[in-house]
Amino acid sequence: MTGTASEAARALLAADNILILTHRRPDGDTTGCAGALCRGLRQLGKTAYILENVELTRRYEGLIAPCYAPADFVPDCVVTTDIADYGLLTDNAEPYRDRLDVVLDHHRSNAMAAPVRVVRETAGACAELIADVLDEMGVTLTADIAECLYIALSTDTGCFRYSNTTPDTLRIAARCLEAGVDGGEINRRLFEVKSWPRFQMERIIFDTMEFLMDGKIALVIIRRADINRTGADMDDLDSIASLTRQIEGVQVGITITENTDGTSKISVRTTKEVDASAICAKCGGGGHLRAGGASLSCGPDAARDQIVDAARQVYAESELA
Repeated sequence: MTGTASEAARALLAADNILILTHRRPDGDTTGCAGALCRGLRQLGKTAYILENVELTRRYEGLIAPCYAPADFVPDCVVTTDIADYGLLTDNAEPYRDRLDVVLDHHRSNAMAAPVRVVRETAGACAELIADVLDEMGVTLTADIAECLYIALSTDTGCFRYSNTTPDTLRIAARCLEAGVDGGEINRRLFEVKSWPRFQMERIIFDTMEFLMDGKIALVIIRRADINRTGADMDDLDSIASLTRQIEGVQVGITITENTDGTSKISVRTTKEVDASAICAKCGGGGHLRAGGASLSCGPDAARDQIVDAARQVYAESELA
């Protein structure tokens, strides 16, 4: 069962000493949602903090780092934003695994449990749900809250280009602009400006991209040696999984990133013909219809075999087969 934004708002209004959790490898949606919600709760006089995320990159640092909880903070209410599975909890969030009070998400594969659980699968970004919760609580959309929401919306929809963009996405983005957000500058910073390491990594990706099934599947392995050689960090690799889907004729884009410990992170991006979450589910992951992910304990070459096999199976099961 999934609840409503109104139910989430009532639970948060009745609570205090609130701690908000973000997921591993934090993106613009989880950080933007947490930043907006925390600032909104503080506007209402609540004591609210965000749990520190050690994997936070400089791109999203300003959204949540100023709201980090002190080491001695003891929450009475624990909230998750944009976290689809317990495996995405950061190490320091593990103590709260069995005491979540409010789950706010938009992944249809969500497996989290809480007394109040709101999963809006139709939302292009979790920020759409957060915006509704803030409205239900009577929060005023100030410029700083709007900036958090706008970044969450724009990053999860590829600057409003992806098919997951909804009318609500654009309506809320418009409200953010009306609140004083400089959307043009945010979009330029997030989607146009590239660091030299990012430029080098993109060149490596296009040089090494592999095509399968007559060009319907594009696959790239981002090896740790290349990351180290270029000096790229997680901020440089943000949203890099979208590159595989840019090639004409590609319906399944697969990006495998080798982690520092030799394990593999898999990102899948698809066109409207194929279900990305179904592919990732076969490897223990999940996600959305057009974007999914999974983590495998093996190296990237073994991970390649597993995810390609999963992609072939899902493709065969689709009406395109």
